[in-house]
Amino acid sequence: MLKLCDVSYQYKSYRFFKTTQNNVLKHISLELNEGESLAIMGKSGCGKSTLAQIACGLLSPTLDELGHRGEVYFNNQPLKLSSIHQRRLFYTQVQILFQDSIGSLNPRLSCLENLIEPLIYLRGTTYKENLKHIESLLETLGLQREILEKNVAMISGGEAQRICLIRALLVEPKLLILDESTSGLDYELCLEVIAFLKEWQKEQNRTILLITHDEAVAKRLCNNVCVMNAQGELKTNPKGIEV
Repeated sequence: MLKLCDVSYQYKSYRFFKTTQNNVLKHISLELNEGESLAIMGKSGCGKSTLAQIACGLLSPTLDELGHRGEVYFNNQPLKLSSIHQRRLFYTQVQILFQDSIGSLNPRLSCLENLIEPLIYLRGTTYKENLKHIESLLETLGLQREILEKNVAMISGGEAQRICLIRALLVEPKLLILDESTSGLDYELCLEVIAFLKEWQKEQNRTILLITHDEAVAKRLCNNVCVMNAQGELKTNPKGIEV
């Protein structure tokens, strides 16, 4: 389903007339098949979130030190999102949840309007057509129906995180990318969300890519775990996890 081949990511920073080359990712290769769940662990700043953004097309691989550019493949095809049609088709199949849930929602809209927006753009459907599904997800994730009418500024970070999750699931993606998406939840709610996602993945044969620094979350949700070190290199870790 998703394949990264020799992907690197660099950027330049400028300070006091000096240019510094910053290597975020180095020669990353991974393959994620349909129905699998993979956790990528690592300390803050190691490049995990950059990898997630490359996987979902928000960033593109850059040239490495030899002038080679890695490739991202989705469903055995090079990932190309140059047209509106390509982007719409891709994002009906791939959704990402960021750690900053409040920042991911439109502050000028109600929670309901935030849920409807991607349905109209990606699926061409309306709130009424998805009402039962929305209400079921609200109940499953411990949210009251009244939250739909609230403005984003009126809800907590944990509530916003669950609204973002509902928004992603309504699109019915084949691949769900979670970038530290449980960090704003309390322990019990975190366990409930993980249990729900495991059931969702198993019943619908979905694929999950989890970005986290939390070993417990990685082990509970995913069947496979990789570790990213401070140099932006990805290592498999069959004998245990140490971040």
